[in-house]
Amino acid sequence: MGGEIREEQYPTPAKHLDELLERALNPFEVPEDTLAVLRGSLLHRAELHSWRHRTSPPPRLRCCSYRHSFLLRDGGTETLWELCHESGEGTEATGVQYEVYCDEPQLRTAEARLHGTDGGVPPPAGESVQPRTELRPVRREGYAREGSSEHARRLLRRAENPDSPGEELLDALSAARGHRIAHVPRPLHGPSACQVWCSLYEHAFLLADGSEVRLYELEHNLSHSGHLVCEVYLEEAVADRAAHRRARERGIEL
Repeated sequence: MGGEIREEQYPTPAKHLDELLERALNPFEVPEDTLAVLRGSLLHRAELHSWRHRTSPPPRLRCCSYRHSFLLRDGGTETLWELCHESGEGTEATGVQYEVYCDEPQLRTAEARLHGTDGGVPPPAGESVQPRTELRPVRREGYAREGSSEHARRLLRRAENPDSPGEELLDALSAARGHRIAHVPRPLHGPSACQVWCSLYEHAFLLADGSEVRLYELEHNLSHSGHLVCEVYLEEAVADRAAHRRARERGIEL
């Protein structure tokens, strides 16, 4: 019938969510409890949020972001933010990549990385890179007091390195009273720096006795497939060595 509404023309919110996660480099950014809520939503809407175009330094880069809004069964709304950008070498774009985030500040951080406004631009020829000790210190913010054990579980679950901390540490963190995350700045240089995503994050957990456990999350696209992967280490120096080892395997200098 001519007036019949076909499901493939109007995908359900759950199907829309699956497609969004399938094309994203970092689907693990969305917590499982958030996914469960979104899959049961009633309606969804996608709209353009921003658009930017960079011509220098190479490679040329166009990127845009989208706001994906979901109407929940209780009448509330939940939003996911999608970043869409070109990928490629030199001045030629060879494909499109997608990233997904749960809040707008994370989206803005990702946009800054892409456009080289957050320390990701290689220095001019002949200019030295500051040693690690001279970089701005790691930002220390207050602890989040809720969801610490779930945060630890999601962090260790997405770790892909075989030497990541195991169940024993996860058991200890199940009683954590707070957690906080800080980006660890690190210089990127070399001809491929603009095409490399290699970020280090410190996850600190406050235990009941007042002590603190720190884990270091290495996110990078230096995998053989080029997809974003996550590795977790107990020490910052070990994570840093892993980053350089992965880069050398790809013939890239960090």
